[in-house]
Amino acid sequence: MPDIHFTALDLNLLRVFDALAEEGSVTRAGERLGLTQSAVSHALGRLRLVLGDELFVRGPHGMRPTARAEEIAPRLREGLHRLQLALAPAAFDPAKAQRRFTIAASGYVCTVMMPQLAAEIRRSAPGVDLRLLTPGPGLGEDLLTGRVDIAIGGFGRIDARYAREHLFQETTAWVMRADHPAAAADRLTVASLAMIPRLVIATGEEGRAVDGLVAEGGIERRVVLDDGGAFAEAMAARGWRRLTGMTMQDTLSALAIVARSDMTALVPRRLAVALAAQYGLKLFEPPYAAEPIEMEALWRRDLSDSPALDWLRGRLRWVASALRANRDV
Repeated sequence: MPDIHFTALDLNLLRVFDALAEEGSVTRAGERLGLTQSAVSHALGRLRLVLGDELFVRGPHGMRPTARAEEIAPRLREGLHRLQLALAPAAFDPAKAQRRFTIAASGYVCTVMMPQLAAEIRRSAPGVDLRLLTPGPGLGEDLLTGRVDIAIGGFGRIDARYAREHLFQETTAWVMRADHPAAAADRLTVASLAMIPRLVIATGEEGRAVDGLVAEGGIERRVVLDDGGAFAEAMAARGWRRLTGMTMQDTLSALAIVARSDMTALVPRRLAVALAAQYGLKLFEPPYAAEPIEMEALWRRDLSDSPALDWLRGRLRWVASALRANRDV
């Protein structure tokens, strides 16, 4: 490995490395940085000479990082993030700001919160770019390295490195197609639900979850947005077993399938309300008691005084307030 003379290293090369590591594509990295593909390729060539490693090799799914690049990427991302914070102005002017915010949020959160948030950002901060990522096993590292600014979802315990803020509560609803034979009733009972095949929405992580939560990186992250097992308990109390017709990971696709089948599904209520008309669905309250789901914002505690992130949290707070005030959902 060659000696690296940091004082002679062009900071722009490090920005190219970070963009390539995150995007996995020369084209997308160039679009993100405002550079041509040729300029990104040239910068990568210079980086290879400086660091004495191929860093990224072309594969069937884009640019694949080498072991050395995977070692460098998280430390470099955190360093660039700290440099950005050090150089950030003491105040944040959304009307003049030119920056990107990255939010980790599920498809459910994107459906119920992001339309209003996106409209507000376009109105008040036209130079701000919003990037949305799906929360995953590396969420803690993503927050600590600056790859993600704020995560939105359901969380359990968190360690001292993170801060949190309540946004709103969510409940669940049973949905089925509007002309389903069981939809003629005004309400569902546990007995009627027991006779209808259920489409189960499972993220693929529930196998390692405890009470719907997965613990990793100092964060307990909720991976199942349901009734916390209340329906299963209601069935078990009667000695019944649920009738499962299908299991899948994508909630939006599940709603489309329910709309064209004899199955029912349990989904977050606001998501069901937002899409009921589009899919021709009828909603029913659960015929049993179930605890609501707490939806929160999560961020790195030492960034709590960041003017930019404080502004973004304020926008999220505003959207959440509107959701809480809407009695129809």
